[in-house]
Amino acid sequence: MESVTSNSTLDQIQPLVDGKSKENLTINYPKLACNINIYPDQIVFYRDGQYFGFETRGLSVETLQTLFVMMDGTRSIEELQELFAPDNPEVIQSILQGLEEQALLDDATPFKVHSGIDTLLELEDFTNDLLKTTVEGNLFWKPITSSESELPITVLYGFGIEHYHLSCHRWNWDFPVLGTQNYTKVQQLINQLYGQEYGEDQLWLKALNGIGISDEDLKDAIALPETVAIGNALAYWANSEPLVLLSTLGVLKRQAYYHLSSYLAACERVNLESGFIDPIRELVNRNITGESENLIHRIFQDIGHVDQQTRQRLGDQIYLFIEMYNNFYRAIWNYYSCTSDLLRRVSAL
Repeated sequence: MESVTSNSTLDQIQPLVDGKSKENLTINYPKLACNINIYPDQIVFYRDGQYFGFETRGLSVETLQTLFVMMDGTRSIEELQELFAPDNPEVIQSILQGLEEQALLDDATPFKVHSGIDTLLELEDFTNDLLKTTVEGNLFWKPITSSESELPITVLYGFGIEHYHLSCHRWNWDFPVLGTQNYTKVQQLINQLYGQEYGEDQLWLKALNGIGISDEDLKDAIALPETVAIGNALAYWANSEPLVLLSTLGVLKRQAYYHLSSYLAACERVNLESGFIDPIRELVNRNITGESENLIHRIFQDIGHVDQQTRQRLGDQIYLFIEMYNNFYRAIWNYYSCTSDLLRRVSAL
């Protein structure tokens, strides 16, 4: 079979490829990375002070010359096999393996740019599918969105309590992600995003004050473990994977309007106190513009490329986040539907 050989002089060329089975090629679009000279009985490659001889058995010199000329990085291995040895593609495979082993080939595989916004849109589609099969049909949201279900008032209050706990610890993930380096415009957009969300914890606090839960009561209260888990995950991603955090915030902001609207309708359906409902209505009105979601899109638009490994990691983390998000709402239902004590007090432990 053909072989590539090497030596420093042309009259002492010895085989270096024995024709045994080799590992698969690591290149996709082969491009010769050497000089080439054609002789009647062999082809000689030259690179970095070394000569490599290729015996021309099996294919004509003319065919091989054309093959090597066409190894310019514009054709895939499959295309070369189809052009020169459609009935015996292993011949081309063997030639390429020999050349690659001697570092005589470069890989000219076209670089596909995958923009940040393309990545975000893919994540949003993936997220929507997950939400439909998990969160939207869980124990909490099914009765919330059904006008025929009887709703324990404690569950509606519990929703407010856990969202207060979550929102008042935003600094755990706000400040780390503001330190994102190399993206000045991204930092500016993040500042705008957090500026829009400033004060949401105070609206939740105002709602809870409206049903007699004071600031001091809340200082003595602890969140459900599932609420703490989401907060800790967001804080971790803010420090280690800012893109994961930003994509999950996109999920939260997109769902905030739909979920808060359904939740507000449920509160109005059971005639909760206006002191509780009015601040929640203000939260809904804040989210109705969709400006926060637009800012997240603009953040991702400023990211030129996201590599495949990062995209895969983002998808994996979104899957984990949706699972935690689902558990968060199920935990609200499981705990608050079975208790008359709205607050889990530290002083009572």
